Amino acid sequence: MRHFHLNSITSRKRPLYLFNLKIRTSSNNGDFADTLKIYSSMLRDTRVHGNSFTFPLLFKACASLNSLQDGTKLHAHVLHLGFQQDIFVQTSLLDMYSKCSELASARNVFDEMVMRNVVCWNTMISAYCRCFRVMEAMNLLKEMWVIGFELSASTFVSVIAACTNLRLGLSMHCCVFKLGLLHCEIPLANSVVNMYVKLGLIGDARSIFDTMDERSILSWTTIIGGYVSVGNVGEAFNLFNRMRQMGCVSQDMVLFVKIISGCVESGNLLLASSVHSLVLKSGFLGEASICNSVLNMYSKCGDIVSARRVFKMVDEKCIFLWTSMIAANTQHGYPAEALDLFKSLLRTDLKPNKATIASILSACADLGSLSIGNEIEHYVKLNGLASNQQVQTSLIHMYCKCGRIDKAEEVFAGVLHKDLAVWSSMINGYAIHGMGNEALKLFHRMQITKPCSLDHVVFTSILLACSHSGLVEDGLKYFKSMKDDYGIEPGIEHYTCLVDLLGRAGHFDLALKTIQEMALQVQAQVWAPLLSSCRKHCNIELGEYVAKKLLDLNPGNTSSYVLMANIYTSAGKWKEAAKTRSMMRNKGLVKEPGWSQIEINGSIHVFMAGDRSHHRSAGIYEKLNELNTKLTEAGYVAETDMVVHDLENEEKEESMKVHSERLAVAWGLIGTEPGTTLTIIKNLQTCGDCHSFLKFTSKVTGRHLIVRDGQRFHHFQLGSCSCKDFW
Repeated sequence: MRHFHLNSITSRKRPLYLFNLKIRTSSNNGDFADTLKIYSSMLRDTRVHGNSFTFPLLFKACASLNSLQDGTKLHAHVLHLGFQQDIFVQTSLLDMYSKCSELASARNVFDEMVMRNVVCWNTMISAYCRCFRVMEAMNLLKEMWVIGFELSASTFVSVIAACTNLRLGLSMHCCVFKLGLLHCEIPLANSVVNMYVKLGLIGDARSIFDTMDERSILSWTTIIGGYVSVGNVGEAFNLFNRMRQMGCVSQDMVLFVKIISGCVESGNLLLASSVHSLVLKSGFLGEASICNSVLNMYSKCGDIVSARRVFKMVDEKCIFLWTSMIAANTQHGYPAEALDLFKSLLRTDLKPNKATIASILSACADLGSLSIGNEIEHYVKLNGLASNQQVQTSLIHMYCKCGRIDKAEEVFAGVLHKDLAVWSSMINGYAIHGMGNEALKLFHRMQITKPCSLDHVVFTSILLACSHSGLVEDGLKYFKSMKDDYGIEPGIEHYTCLVDLLGRAGHFDLALKTIQEMALQVQAQVWAPLLSSCRKHCNIELGEYVAKKLLDLNPGNTSSYVLMANIYTSAGKWKEAAKTRSMMRNKGLVKEPGWSQIEINGSIHVFMAGDRSHHRSAGIYEKLNELNTKLTEAGYVAETDMVVHDLENEEKEESMKVHSERLAVAWGLIGTEPGTTLTIIKNLQTCGDCHSFLKFTSKVTGRHLIVRDGQRFHHFQLGSCSCKDFW
C-alpha cells in the first residue's frame, strides 16, 4: 500500500461491512499485504472509508509486516478522519508503533490519548519491555497502579519476561504472588518459570512449575529446556517422559528441538535414536528445523552414517540442511565427501551462505587441497561474500593449513575490522608454521591495535607457537599471564602445549611438576607429549615411567606403545622394543599406517610406504633412485637409528628409501615444472631421516618443499628447514 486516495470518484459502491469482512478474513489468514491492498482498492473505488473495526486490523497488518511507512500513512489517515477519540483505534496505533520499534511515536500516541484503558497501559508497558527499557516499564506500572487501574496478569507477563537481574525478578514474583495472579494464569506462571530459567535458577523455576494447577506445552518446554541448559539432561528426560505418560498436552516442534539439544549435550546415541523414533511417530520430521536438528544430533553423537541417512530422506533440502551435512562430514574426518556434497549443492538452485562457505573451507584445510580452496575463494568474490568476517577467518585458516602462509597474510591484511577470531586464526597459522616470533609480534600488535577480551583459543595458539619454536621463557610468561592478568583458567589444551614446550626443550622436571599438579582424570592427554619428548631426547628411564602412566590411564592407546618401542629402538634395545610391539599386538591394537599426499593439477595422489599401486609407479621409483644418487653425492647420510628391526645398516637404509613422503616428492618432481613448490600432507610425524632427506632434496633440486606432518609445517629451502631442526 503506497497511497490513500480520499477524494476519488467512484463508479460503484460496496457496503463497508463487506470490505471489513474481506479485511478480517485476509488478516485472520495472515495475508497482511493483501489486507492493505483491499483497503487501498476500497478507497480507490468507493467514497467509503474505514471505521473503528477496520483500522485496528489495518494497523495489525502494518505491525506484522513491520511496515512503518504504511503505518505512518494510516496514522495520518485516521487523524484526518477524526479518530483521535476512538480508544480502540488509538490502542491499535500504539501497538503498531511499538512492534515497529518506533518507541518515541508510541509514547506520543499514548500521551495524547484522552481516554486510556488497561489495554493501552499494558501495550505501552510491553513496548518498553520489548525495547529492553525495563525501568521505564516499571515506572509506568507504578503510575498505572497509583491512578487506580487494576493490575492484571497481562500487565506483568511482559515485565517479568524482560527481567534480567535477580533482584527485579524477585520483586515482580513477589508482587504477582501477593495479587493472587500466579496460580490462576498459565501465561504469567510460564513467564516466571522462564525468568528463573534465564537466570540459571533451575531449582526456583521447578518450584513454580510444580505448584502450577494447569500446564501448557510451553510450561513443559520451558522447564525441560531449562534442565538441558544447565546440563541436567537426565532430569530433562524424566520430565519429558512424565509429560508423555500424562498425555495432557500435545508435543510440539519447539519441545522436540529442546529434547534433541539434550541428546547432543549427553552424547548418548541410544537416547538419540529413541528421540528420532518419537519425532518420526509425531510426524515432525518433515519440518526443516527438526530435520536439521536430528541430523546435527546424530553428528554430535558420533553417528555420521545415521546423519547421512536423515539427509538422504529429505526430498526438499534447505541450505541449512546442506550446510549441516557438509559440516558433519568435515568434523568427522571426511573432507573429500564434504567437497563432493558442496559440488552437488552448487548444481541445485540453492545458494551457499557464509556458514556453508566456512564449513567447506574447513574441509579444504583438512584435505590440504589448495586448488579447490582457490576456486572457493573465487566463488566467494563473485558472490559478494568476500567482506564477511566468518568467511575471511575461514580463508585465513584454509590457506594456513594448505601451506600458503603468504596468501593467509593477504586475506588478513584485507580484513578492515578484525575481530578476535580473525587475529586468532592468523596467530595460529604462524604457530603451526613454526613462526613463533611472528605469532608473538602479531599478538602484541593485536593488543595495541584493538584491545579486546582475550579468550582461551588465542592463548592456545600463543602457547603452541612457543612450543614449536622453543620459546620457553615466553611460553611460561604467557601461561602465567593468562590466569593472573586475564582471568582465564588454563584448560587441557593449554597444559598440553606447556608440557610439550617444556619436554621439547628438555625441562623434564618442570614438565613432570606441571602434570602432577593437574587433576588425575585429565592427565592422560598430557602425558603423551612428554613421552614424545622422551623419544626426542632418548630419555629411556623417564620414557618407561611415562609410558606406564599412559597405559594405566588409557590401555587402548596405540601411540603410547609405538612411542615407547621407538625409544627402545633408538637406544638399540631390540628385545625391549620387540616386547613392547608384541604387547600391542596381543591387545589387538594396530598402528595407524603412515601416508603422504600431494596435489598436482587439482588431482590428489596418496602414497603409503613401499607403495607400488600408482599408475606411474615405475617412473616414480626410477626418479627416486636418481634423486638418492644425487643426495649421496651432496653429502646425505641416512639416519638409521629409528629403524625398528635389528638389521644391517644397508638393509635399514633400503627400508627408509621407500617412505611415503619420498614417493610423493618423486611424483611431484615428475609431474610439475622445475622450480614449482611442492606441498606434501602427511598424517604422521616426519622421521628424522626423512627430514634430512627433504633438506638435501630442496638443495639439489632447487625446490621449495612444504611438508605438513601430524605436528606442524616444515618449509624446506636450499638445504635447510624452517623448524631449525626443532620439532
